[in-house]
Amino acid sequence: MSIDYTLVVQIALFVALWVVLKRLWFDPALRVIRERTARSEGAVREARAIQAEAERLRAEHAAALDQAKGEAQSEMQEMLRQAEAEQQRLIAEARAEAQRTLTDVRAQVAEEVASARLGLRDSAGEIAHIVAQKILGRSA
Repeated sequence: MSIDYTLVVQIALFVALWVVLKRLWFDPALRVIRERTARSEGAVREARAIQAEAERLRAEHAAALDQAKGEAQSEMQEMLRQAEAEQQRLIAEARAEAQRTLTDVRAQVAEEVASARLGLRDSAGEIAHIVAQKILGRSA
């Protein structure tokens, strides 16, 4: 079995082509692929970190919103309770004032009735005398 020199030349050309292609094509292509992979993985890590931060901020915002709603509701209930207490106080004051006014008016009416009765008693004799004279047709 003899090896033909063309086979050796073909092997030498193949190795030379392999070395040239490796340096000019394969190594740069592999380097670009590695760089892209590294950038992609970095971008994915960064996106995950941003997503986690966004989720954390959303949770904080939701918690703050829930707390604010709770505080607002508590304040509204307290204001309503205070308004109801103020309303009850004003109603009680109005009732007391009305009762005082009613008592004063009743006392004043009683005084006026008593005064009118006294006045009528004092002038009853005079009125009876005038009526009797008119009935009898005499002038005073």
